[in-house]
Amino acid sequence: MGKASLAKPQKREKLMKHTTKIKERQLIAKRALKQMVLLLAAIILSSVGGSSFAFAESPTPQPKASKAERPAYLRFLSGPNGGQWFTAGERFAPILTRHVAPTTSRIGGGVANISAVDKRAADLGFTLTCFLGAAKSGEHEYEFMATTNVSLLANVYPQVLYFLMRKEVADKYGITDVESLLKQRAPLRFASLKPGTASEFILNMLLKYGYDTNYDNLREQGWSLEFNNYAETADNFVEGTLDCFAYTAGTEVPLILAMEKHTNVTVLPVDQRVLDLLEKRFNTRTYTIQPGQYTSVTKPVTTLGDSTCIIVRKDLPDDIVFEITKALWENKSSLVDAVKDIQALSPKTAMPPGFDIHPGAKKFWETFK
Repeated sequence: MGKASLAKPQKREKLMKHTTKIKERQLIAKRALKQMVLLLAAIILSSVGGSSFAFAESPTPQPKASKAERPAYLRFLSGPNGGQWFTAGERFAPILTRHVAPTTSRIGGGVANISAVDKRAADLGFTLTCFLGAAKSGEHEYEFMATTNVSLLANVYPQVLYFLMRKEVADKYGITDVESLLKQRAPLRFASLKPGTASEFILNMLLKYGYDTNYDNLREQGWSLEFNNYAETADNFVEGTLDCFAYTAGTEVPLILAMEKHTNVTVLPVDQRVLDLLEKRFNTRTYTIQPGQYTSVTKPVTTLGDSTCIIVRKDLPDDIVFEITKALWENKSSLVDAVKDIQALSPKTAMPPGFDIHPGAKKFWETFK
């Protein structure tokens, strides 16, 4: 009886030890599986190089890091599908993956990119320098663009506002410039890119501060307005279901050259008075489209000019921003193959005066002095 009662606790103790060992093995297996998943994710992220991988619409911000810490990956924001920023982002992400850290590129917009970088939902991306100027303009409308965590990495190439009109429509209504266009009370079909993009922002700014009008006024004049992406809007323009397309792009735009092959285009100039006014208020500038630059341009056309730039999180470590800037410059020829306008990238113009340049980028560009 005594031996039997003693055997039971020993048996229970043996069983408990066996159970503990099983739990320990399960825990070890779970840890190993987690490490394998993380490793596999890193390999996949590195292999895609950002060319087709996209984050969700609202990616989780990276946890706040000290200046000494390097991020495990980089998130680059480009522009609408079919545009130059989108194309450049697709080319730049694999370059950064090879030379700096695994990088993804996803669709963004000039205004939205600033907010995403500032809020740590992205690490770097394209925008326009005039947006940074608008944030400092003192206009109540642009207070939302004020930032605390955004620095400039580089000025890249000139950005131009194009007002493209089907020639037969311009001739029908006697439209010769943007001012005469905006006075029209007619069933004009007008398009730009979606809100949050550089194109729509610039257009809205031009209408309000340059010509004292807005979308509602144009609708009251009989216009129909739509906001879409580059490719679909260009198709509609060529097919004749749109009369006018206003958007920003570089100085040599394949999309415009392609459109000219299928329909007669008129490029409308912007009044110099308006250009001077916006330059004083928002730090934009005048750009002149030269004859021969496009088939439809037979005499100089003045329009709103600005610059495409790359912004970066101010709290990114200096060394990684130096490496990003170095990769940008040393792979310029590859980027130019994708977007010809990037040929304009130069150490002489990379750091425009009056802007907050990231110390890591500044250190790189100053090596050319």
